[in-house]
Amino acid sequence: MKNKFFIFIHYFLIASSLIQISISGDKLSGVQFLLYLCFIILFNLRLFYINNKTFLFFILCLIDWILCFFLHLTGLAIPFLLFLIPLIDSFYYNSKPYTYILGTAGLGVCVFSLRNFDIGTIVNYTALFILSGGVLEYFKNNQNKIISFQNKIDELDIQKEELLNSIHDLEIYNESIEDLMTLKERNRISREIHDSVGHGLSTMIIQLNALYAAAKNNTDDLPQKILDLNSFAKKNLEEVRFALRELKPIDYNKYETIILIHNLINEFKKMTNINVQFTFSKNIWSLNEKQSHAVYKAVQEFLSNSAKYGKASKITIHFSYTETSLIVTMKDNGIGCTEIKKGIGLKAIEERVKETDGTVYYESLPAVKGFFMRLVFFKNRTL
Repeated sequence: MKNKFFIFIHYFLIASSLIQISISGDKLSGVQFLLYLCFIILFNLRLFYINNKTFLFFILCLIDWILCFFLHLTGLAIPFLLFLIPLIDSFYYNSKPYTYILGTAGLGVCVFSLRNFDIGTIVNYTALFILSGGVLEYFKNNQNKIISFQNKIDELDIQKEELLNSIHDLEIYNESIEDLMTLKERNRISREIHDSVGHGLSTMIIQLNALYAAAKNNTDDLPQKILDLNSFAKKNLEEVRFALRELKPIDYNKYETIILIHNLINEFKKMTNINVQFTFSKNIWSLNEKQSHAVYKAVQEFLSNSAKYGKASKITIHFSYTETSLIVTMKDNGIGCTEIKKGIGLKAIEERVKETDGTVYYESLPAVKGFFMRLVFFKNRTL
């Protein structure tokens, strides 16, 4: 993008030089007018149609100095202001070594146009030419530094945003994993208590009943003690069962799909060493059998395709439960594809999801990096 200030300066210098020529009483001949017109056309081409820091831009600047030289040969007293236009383009828009070549050429044209003046005027204008070039070079270097710093700031802002997003995703992932681990641990403890303590107490009750039957003909107080022990064991068994009911969530079955997906992902990670982040929202509700099967198979197929075809190193899967639907989003950072061809896997996913009255959407390059898929399942669909 050309500097808007210098664009204004170009037109200002052209207008000022023409006014200066008019005031001095000089009249432009046909050739001089044509050269002036070419001069105006060339700097407009550079400003609006030619990218700076290219060889073509350098050639057009060099032609400017040649036009200035020919204007002087025609006998026109060229105002110094006109030299500033190729001078600006030579120093500000060109890079080394083009700047040095154009600066030397411009200085030569400037000195040649002043050869009929006294030495003092030549020295003054030469010094002014060199000083102007130095100022432009200094201005360009400072602006390049500012642009470089701004680019670095922009890059840091992007990295900061990506880091914040990663932290947010990690927090959601940790919360999901904690909830899932807590649920699985509670279920394990519940099962262990039921299998060990509950079984032991049940066996104790059976044995006590047998002892009571064997000892009921005795005259001592053994039967009563056995009855008391039996009653105590039954009481403890009821307490264990109550504790189990309290420990195991009543709506545990609604987490079954989540646990199945989590186990599937863990097995996939062990087999492929691909980083898979699985997260889910809090307000979970139960899927019907077809929905649960469709979700499981879709995740399974997506993981397989990401590893086999996408060559992905990271996969993110999120289950978002709303009041009316479950939205499953899956994305990998693989190589992707510009044209998605439906193979057996994708067709199977679409068929299973549509059987549940759900929807499927997927896209890849250039819309997203890698491959993205979104499934929607609606609540309370009995199929």
